[in-house]
Amino acid sequence: MQNKQRIGLLFDMDGVIVDNHIYHYRAWQALAKTYDLDLNEEDYRNHMNGRTIGEVVRFLQKNASEEEVKRIGIEKEVLYRNLYQPFLTPTKGLWSFLSNAQEHKIPMCIGTSAPKENVSFTINGLGIGHYFKTILDDRSVTKGKPHPEIYQKCAQSIGLPNEQCIVFEDALAGIEAGKAAGSKVIALATSHERSALNADLVINDFSEINIQTLYDLF
Repeated sequence: MQNKQRIGLLFDMDGVIVDNHIYHYRAWQALAKTYDLDLNEEDYRNHMNGRTIGEVVRFLQKNASEEEVKRIGIEKEVLYRNLYQPFLTPTKGLWSFLSNAQEHKIPMCIGTSAPKENVSFTINGLGIGHYFKTILDDRSVTKGKPHPEIYQKCAQSIGLPNEQCIVFEDALAGIEAGKAAGSKVIALATSHERSALNADLVINDFSEINIQTLYDLF
């Protein structure tokens, strides 16, 4: 196996570690009724997926106060976790892929715009925390995707330049963020049609790739 170069793997969480797009959307749908927010699925996919909760609330309600943003955000995430709890499951092939990468001593990081409660719900719920050297949540970022900040910080946290890292993403804004950071991007077709994903490689799930696939990108 060709592995002269050290590489690192940077994972988004929602839509990558778990295929949970529909549960986030349903939570927003329920809130849209309560707060009379203007929401449709296309907007969700193209403008909300991958953003921080604050950015999403402001996208839906332009004049929301700081307090409203916080309240709606907390309410939405509690709703989402309750909806998804019975269905929490890793994306197909994830466990063996992570385990394989760990055997090859490839450092891994999760970089998500999700709040820490969702991160612990997902990562502890799946029991995969030990695979990751670092996990960065919405407290680590001031600028949501497509700004590259989250993936720049991820690469720093595992001690590698972005040019030696591969970002796993599902959101259009996230793919942009990974590229802007200078990393290779593997896109999962969980939230969008494959044809919409402008990445170095597009996959349906982790069963379609192995460690050699990663080195081949370089």
